[in-house]
Amino acid sequence: MKFGCFSLDFRRFSLETAFRTAAGYGFDGIEIWGGRPHAYPYDMDAEEIRKILELKKTYGLEVPVYTPNALGMPYNLCSLDGREQRDALQYFKTAIRACGQMEAPRMLMVADHPGYEVPRRESFGRFVENMRELGEYAQEHSVKLMIEALTPMESPVITTADDCLEAIREIGLPNIEAMLDVVPPHIVCEPYSAYFEKLGDKMNYIHLCNNDGRTDAHLRLDTGELPVADMLKVFQTYGFEGYVTVELYSECYRDPELLLANASRILGQIRRDLNL
Repeated sequence: MKFGCFSLDFRRFSLETAFRTAAGYGFDGIEIWGGRPHAYPYDMDAEEIRKILELKKTYGLEVPVYTPNALGMPYNLCSLDGREQRDALQYFKTAIRACGQMEAPRMLMVADHPGYEVPRRESFGRFVENMRELGEYAQEHSVKLMIEALTPMESPVITTADDCLEAIREIGLPNIEAMLDVVPPHIVCEPYSAYFEKLGDKMNYIHLCNNDGRTDAHLRLDTGELPVADMLKVFQTYGFEGYVTVELYSECYRDPELLLANASRILGQIRRDLNL
């Protein structure tokens, strides 16, 4: 396993601050958030891409995933509105180009909330339709698209490993994968083993945090209901060798370095105990 952090947690700081802090606390890589002031897709011209490539080289960090800002935006891949569909496709194609240029192998995708008046099957079908077009475009840029399940509070469209698998099969492209955020399975009472057993080699990335069992909160590793060391043991048991990225946005914005230091200390002890 490799371990990273998420620049979203540093959204009130520059992207270089996120890189410098991640390197300073011993992380292997950094997931780049595609929002301002970090890497908003429409800002990613040649100069901005050059800066990111230099940051990777300067701080010796990988960028395993690019995550365009998608939740609560006017770019919903589940929307049945034709105008929003066109805008969303343009937005995510711009993000795919940026992802390829910054040499990140994967881009994270979500099925945002379609609204309570939209039937789930219709919004799921629109998501599959749009993802198929984006997946074909991503192949041209050597980018894999990775679906993240959300909690039911965030969106009802894709919330389980089964939902991810259904979407992957219906999209039907080799560069479509899924990932595990540890919060949704906890909220919907799903075992973590489901992601490994059902998705197999299509499951290549993990978001790690803690959770209160009631909300979609992404809490510090030593606060909440989840036994973090035991989760990592489960991941190890299933032979997971990809990236585990800490995502701590519920508490991180004021002092992300403090919580990253906390995560580094906890993960360091776990890695020693599990020989990771």
